[in-house]
Order: sequence, then C-alpha cells, then structure tokens
Amino acid sequence: MMNNDEINAKYESGLNRLSQELDRVKLPRLVENIRSNPNYIRIDADSQSNLDWDDVKKSQLIESFILNLPVMPIVLYEMSYHTYEVIDGKQRLKAIVDFYSNQLALSGLEIKTELNGYTYANLPVHTQRVLDNHSLSLISIIPSEDANPDEIAKLIEIVANRLN
Repeated sequence: MMNNDEINAKYESGLNRLSQELDRVKLPRLVENIRSNPNYIRIDADSQSNLDWDDVKKSQLIESFILNLPVMPIVLYEMSYHTYEVIDGKQRLKAIVDFYSNQLALSGLEIKTELNGYTYANLPVHTQRVLDNHSLSLISIIPSEDANPDEIAKLIEIVANRLN
C-alpha cells in the first residue's frame, strides 16, 4: 500500500492525467466541421444499428434545440490534434447531421407539431435561424503527452461506462 507521500508524488507527476476542454459550437458550424473533415469527429465508425435512434427520437432532439431546452453535452476523446472519438453523444450528432443534410423529416414532435414533416431545407426561415443560433457544448478529454496508452484506454472506458 502506498503512503500519502507516494500518492501525492504520483498525482503531482501528472502521468496518465486527463484534461478537459469545454467548447460551444453553433449547430451549422459543427455539421460543417464533420462534413468537411471525416476524421474530425467520427460518427459512423462502429455504428451498431440497435443503438441508433429512430426518426421520432431524432426529431425530438431537434425540437429541443428549437425550444431552447437543455441538451446534454457531447463528450469526445482527442485522439490527435482536432481528431476526436465520440465517448457520449454519437446518436445526437447523427441526428443533427441527418437533419441538416435533409435526410430527416421531423416526426412525432410533441410541442411544435406544426413542424412535423419538415426537413431543414423547408423549415420556416425564422425557425431555421433559431436552430442555427443554437450552440451545443462539447467536452473534449485530452490525455497528457506522456500518458501510457493502456492506462488512457482504461480511463476512457471508465468515462464511457459512467456516462451510459
């Protein structure tokens, strides 16, 4: 068993430490970043269809943005400079990209029922502006440069398990 001095020395060394960076990005910019750089945030990798959201769930997320309801942040792991793996929020990102790509027609909305059937392209201009002005929080987890890859993988797995 380690004594207090050894524990403190281990902590102060910074080995295997993770840093967090918080960013807020407007939805159109986020979609553009994902589309223009396939390695920026990989949302299609390791997709499991049984975990994908149906169109109603995706639509309700978009409705939350339109209503300015709180939406949980996306949690990312920075694999290298500006290259991220999604730890939590892959379905939210897919829903946003699908809607902005006009691959999702809104359905099952509970409050803004008049928008059922609309894609992004045919939304009323005011509603598009409201949506475009919404920002989503991104939390990036960044390992220390001297981190042990096995230890970091273990920490990332712990983070993912605790978020889900």
